[in-house]
Amino acid sequence: MIPAFIITGYLGSGKTTLLINTAKEHFSGRRVAVIVNEFGEVGVDGKVLKNVYSEVMELPEGCICCTIHAEFEKALRELKEKYNPEVLLVETSGAAEPFPVMISLQSLGCVIEAVICLIDTKNFHLYSQDDTARHQIGSSNVLVLNKIDLVDENTLRQVEDSVVSIWKRYLLRNLLTNEPVFKSFKLYKTSFGKLPEEVFSGVFALQERLQNVNNEDHNHHHAQQILYFDKPLDYEEFLNIVNNLPENVIRLKGILKLKDLPEALVVNYSFGNLDTSYTLPHYEGKSFLVLIRSFN
Repeated sequence: MIPAFIITGYLGSGKTTLLINTAKEHFSGRRVAVIVNEFGEVGVDGKVLKNVYSEVMELPEGCICCTIHAEFEKALRELKEKYNPEVLLVETSGAAEPFPVMISLQSLGCVIEAVICLIDTKNFHLYSQDDTARHQIGSSNVLVLNKIDLVDENTLRQVEDSVVSIWKRYLLRNLLTNEPVFKSFKLYKTSFGKLPEEVFSGVFALQERLQNVNNEDHNHHHAQQILYFDKPLDYEEFLNIVNNLPENVIRLKGILKLKDLPEALVVNYSFGNLDTSYTLPHYEGKSFLVLIRSFN
């Protein structure tokens, strides 16, 4: 399971700048791979990112889930074999919606940590009626009002209100149940694509606990809390925990033994998105959940 971040947003919103100014800083010392889904004939973003990251793969313009799914799968397999990345960053085309990318990544064994949508606060009025831009917002669980240094407070409030309204209206839903894919979102305001550490914190919490699964030492990061369970839970008990998390919990990771389930369940909750699609057949350790809280 490779943790993955999807970076989306309309053309010129600052996706590549975010990758340069934020992700590199917070993943220093980690093996980071980047896949760029370019728009147009010249891969400008990929060329820029190659000056920052050692592993950057460019894909031609097209929808990752259909037009170039085979290329995307090939690129990801190649990255795994040659580089064995600890985290994957995927920058979508500015003219594409992120949901197909999310589905493709999950089908290829990646865990979605966040779908981050960049909004160009200064020029939002020029593209706010575009359907693709609206679906990008509604299909994300981290919304970033970027370039706030270029607008006044009144404009910033107007853009924020508009973006929140669009998220609620275009919220991604399960076609079978009509339930929202993301239960909530987190909104940040920034310039030059710089995001706080908490957006990327706790990504490796599960791997770190598995490496030392029998150690119950509570000498961990101040923003993390670990819950242990001595016996299997009912699924409803588990859902009750998830549905009643404090507002400042941005991630929940762990391994749970549930009643009537023969294999331990891998839990990954990030910014309102719950993924329990993975199991550990031979896990013998204690059940645990790691809560990662906002720093504020």
